[in-house]
Amino acid sequence: MGTDIVTGKLIRVWTGDIEIHISADVAFGAWQYYQCTGDEEFMEKYGYEVIMDTAKFWASRLEWEPEDGRYHIRDVVGPDEYKEHVDDNAFTNYMAWWNIGKALEYARSLKEEKPELYQTLDKKLDLGQCESIWADCLDRIYLPKPREDGVLPQDSTYLTLEDIDLSKYKNQAHVGGIYQDYNQEQITKIQVSKQADVMVLFYLLEDKFPHEVKVASWNYYEPRCLHDSSLSLSTHSVLACDMGETDRAYDLFRRACMIDLDNANPHSSDAGIHAASYGGLWQCVVYGFGGLRMLNGKLRICPALPDKWEQLQYTVLWKGQKLEVTVTKEEVTVVNQTKEKAVEAEILGQTYTIADQVTVRR
Repeated sequence: MGTDIVTGKLIRVWTGDIEIHISADVAFGAWQYYQCTGDEEFMEKYGYEVIMDTAKFWASRLEWEPEDGRYHIRDVVGPDEYKEHVDDNAFTNYMAWWNIGKALEYARSLKEEKPELYQTLDKKLDLGQCESIWADCLDRIYLPKPREDGVLPQDSTYLTLEDIDLSKYKNQAHVGGIYQDYNQEQITKIQVSKQADVMVLFYLLEDKFPHEVKVASWNYYEPRCLHDSSLSLSTHSVLACDMGETDRAYDLFRRACMIDLDNANPHSSDAGIHAASYGGLWQCVVYGFGGLRMLNGKLRICPALPDKWEQLQYTVLWKGQKLEVTVTKEEVTVVNQTKEKAVEAEILGQTYTIADQVTVRR
């Protein structure tokens, strides 16, 4: 991490100790894979257990607060790694809530539909006791709510911190420049973010928040985000597409491309390329401009083609069927190349059954 500009000592990195949202992220990834593939064998061998075991972890991590009658999650690092030892990080709390809810849902369904599998998992995880604990936790986890202006608090203190002029660091070509003026303890007390935090929550649980909350939160947090993580620009690009800000999305995408490709900064990959960022670029193209999304187990395609592009084409495997999606300024065409079974998808707001090919005019 480097040397503390104030103390001269090595900076203590807390992400490996208290950035615990990763447990819910893994559970969400397993669930998302299942929704996209229908791979029941994976779920029976691994997926259900991952979701339930991580839910057990969350139940153990919650702290009861008698004053408000809520369970809280304290002393964490959220996705924004410039904020250490915070309480009630919105992303962490909401994802823990989702994780526990999904575990409870699957425990109840397996008990009815797959009793043998339920018994196996019960022996491992003590599901009988977990179900009552999860049900109690689910209704009483503290979930941060938007302010009157629509901004969702990133954590219990972010919106109360000192608000400084960040233009110097926003305009720097290199990352981490703020560490030349402040140490980590000071950064934690300033309204500044390293990367997307609340924005990632809108990305994963998009149907839990109204559009006006997303816009208000974007307008508040993006000016305070330095994008000092190579993963931040791509996330913001996808969300800019969701908000109809296609020009801004394209600019963020271009900047994300330049992380390893910019001739003006040829040493950006001296320690290795930013491999995860390339995955983020794919998401910009397919999830953002291509409009592909899975929401509650359903496929949705609502493109936001940049003005500079005439056409975009990509493929996706959905429930065993290979779909080719072609987007132009006039229409969206989806071809079911596998044709073993029809696929249902929402395209530009309307639901279609794709047995062979569907073309939808914009």
